[in-house]
Amino acid sequence: MKILIIEDEFIIRKALRHLLEHLELEGVSIQEILEAEDGIDADILLQQESFDLVFTDINMPEMDGLSLLEKSAKYNPAAKWVILSGYDSFKFAQRAILHGAKDYLLKPITKEKLNETMLRLVENIKKEQNDFIDIKEIEGMLVDLESSIWVLDENLVIETIAKWKEKMEKQQLKLSYYQNVMNHIVKTLVQRINQKGSISLDAVLNLSGENINQITREFQDICIEMIQKTRSQRKGKIIDPIEAAKEYMLKNVCAKINLDDVAQKLGLNSSYFSQLFKRETGQTFVEYRIHLRMETAKKLLERSDLRIIDISSEIGYDDAPHFAKTFKKYTGISPKEYRQSLGIEV
Repeated sequence: MKILIIEDEFIIRKALRHLLEHLELEGVSIQEILEAEDGIDADILLQQESFDLVFTDINMPEMDGLSLLEKSAKYNPAAKWVILSGYDSFKFAQRAILHGAKDYLLKPITKEKLNETMLRLVENIKKEQNDFIDIKEIEGMLVDLESSIWVLDENLVIETIAKWKEKMEKQQLKLSYYQNVMNHIVKTLVQRINQKGSISLDAVLNLSGENINQITREFQDICIEMIQKTRSQRKGKIIDPIEAAKEYMLKNVCAKINLDDVAQKLGLNSSYFSQLFKRETGQTFVEYRIHLRMETAKKLLERSDLRIIDISSEIGYDDAPHFAKTFKKYTGISPKEYRQSLGIEV
């Protein structure tokens, strides 16, 4: 959701922005908030940008809120307007509704008033747009693409976006709304990848198109470009993510690390990392961890100064019998028998 605040009083404008930025309502995802301090500046923004919601003061110099609302209906018809006023006047409310406003807020604006207004507006937009794109859907898309781009998997990026496109085609989304959502996804992707370190990507925030398919194709091109830039910047800097995972697991073989721990260390989604690990190694994460522990146990069993119970603890097992059972399943013999086969007195 993209929002414009038009208010000539600085403190009120910033207070409303703060309330919106800290809004906690299910189904509400705000991608961007822009500000204008008078009707002239707002008029320019409304001609250049597409907004889902506009909050405007009634009384402003140069051009008042109602005049601006009436004028902007020609080039920003999809926007939902909320009139802000210090006047508790039915006359003002009537005029605002007549000009197409969806709600009317009295100053001072409180968190409770804003929450109620936003809930009404969201329900209104849902009816008109065949629902918003669910926030969980957006976050799922972000998580999948972040992981795919980070490990340079172009095929998975294309597959992920194809599934997204198929879902979006089933909804009757406003073009401006979809454009805002996709620009938000691009911006967030760039931020998340840059935060991983060693990579610096630039945000491209000008996705546009005549229809949803065009915007989606442009979005896919940007994601592929992210992969190419990441690959170029990464040369000579870091190793393959699966090799990095193996190295981390080996260094921490005595610790109780799990799949989530390693995925987080690499900056990958756990589900995606699990699939990638199996695909690249032919083993599940658990199978490979057992392999590492058992091979380490073999080396430690060669040392006669170490007790089997100590070795069990050394490779991450609290339960010595469980270690012995796993070792026998892996090698075909017990730890004691393995030592005996090496000629070490037990």
